[in-house]
Amino acid sequence: MRNAVLLGGSLVLTLGIGFGVRIALRRYLGPTVIGPVNFADAFTTTSFVFLSLGIDVYTRKIVPVTLDGANAFLGTVFTIRAVMALAIFLMMGAVLSLMGQPPEVRMLVWAYGAAYVCTSYNQTLTALLQSARTIDGLSALNVVIKLMWAAGFIITMVFQLPLIGIPLSVFFAELTKLVVCFWLARRHVNLRLTVDWSKITPVLRSAFPFYVNSVALVVVHRFDVNVLRVRSNDTEIGLYSAAAELAQMTFVLVPMMGGVVMPLLARVQARGKAEYHEMVRRTLELILVLAFPPSLAIAVGSDVWVHLVLGEQYAASAWALSILGPTFLLTYTAVVLGIALNLSGGEWTVTTTSLMSMALNPLLVMGLVHLSQDWGVGGPGAACAMAAVATEAVVVCVMVWRLGKVVIDARLAKMLVKTLLACVVVITLDRLVLQGLGTMRLVIDLLVYVGLVLATGAVSVGESVALVKTMRTAKRGG
Repeated sequence: MRNAVLLGGSLVLTLGIGFGVRIALRRYLGPTVIGPVNFADAFTTTSFVFLSLGIDVYTRKIVPVTLDGANAFLGTVFTIRAVMALAIFLMMGAVLSLMGQPPEVRMLVWAYGAAYVCTSYNQTLTALLQSARTIDGLSALNVVIKLMWAAGFIITMVFQLPLIGIPLSVFFAELTKLVVCFWLARRHVNLRLTVDWSKITPVLRSAFPFYVNSVALVVVHRFDVNVLRVRSNDTEIGLYSAAAELAQMTFVLVPMMGGVVMPLLARVQARGKAEYHEMVRRTLELILVLAFPPSLAIAVGSDVWVHLVLGEQYAASAWALSILGPTFLLTYTAVVLGIALNLSGGEWTVTTTSLMSMALNPLLVMGLVHLSQDWGVGGPGAACAMAAVATEAVVVCVMVWRLGKVVIDARLAKMLVKTLLACVVVITLDRLVLQGLGTMRLVIDLLVYVGLVLATGAVSVGESVALVKTMRTAKRGG
């Protein structure tokens, strides 16, 4: 509990600092100027995701069992990463030349690349420390590093320095974290970096499913910006990246769900399949009850959120943000379904869906962005948003099909149908009747939605409260 509180508080604080500074940067620079920075960030993230090798998740699996386990492979993994990083830098240089990118964009890419190399090592060292339940200093370090990162951004804005100051701020912050994390690992976990090629093959083989998942997630969420760089312009990149960033802030609880939902379901599963299946369905039902309102609020109020947070210069990004609204609902659903699959022996189904999304999303992005050339300002970003929602919807459908009756029963089906109908009514009312009311219309939307889901029985407050109590009892009784 102590570790959870420290890390949770650190996560909320660092996310708040990061979100505030990024929004200030977007408002200050505008969508056209920030476009090259967004492209460089997306391009390097997509390129350097291959450095992960799935080792971070594997470390969390091995280290809690034996603290010395990481010493057998981390030195070799770090050596492989160094060689891979050099190869990726060479590859990026060739691709940027083929794309005809100007020198200032290439400098942004090199700076972000150096930062992401440090980040790859930091993520592994952080996984090592967290797995050993040794977080003394780590939570405070996260806050200090984020403040360093924010200070660099602010200095770049205030003194109107070249844009390369933005990725350089990230690089120096991550380099500082790397030095401190390595010191913490040597002190608390007795980390010894030795190279032993004979032990690396089974490690990489065991980590491969995690590797595929991490690569697929980054490709799906970053490929679209790379396509916009080729097919569109800097303004469209800035507009879409702003909408995606606003939408992604709703995913703040995703990393913590694995630590809450998975242990709960694992304990219930040990008591019997029938009780486990029922708990999976009711957990999914509770997640849907909580996720529908924010998704609907993003969809119908996108123009309001963009105006309040980003300003009128980003007004055209409201179209993409409204389309991205359902991703909140779909992503949280996919997380619960993925946990259920992992506990039910369906690990490779999760990996397969990741591979499928990695192939499907780029095809949808390229096709829809090509069709969007005549849609006006914000059209290409809306096309990318459509591709993102469609990909996530296909993933959820595949997972539901694989699990079958484990997740869907009559009660959940009725709840879904009634809630979707309520959403349709609210969206229709908002678009056809309430547009002239401005921000006030969102209050009416909320009241209509709550009234409909309660009147139709789509949501029962008593049942939801009872389910939360049951989940708490199940956690204690496990």
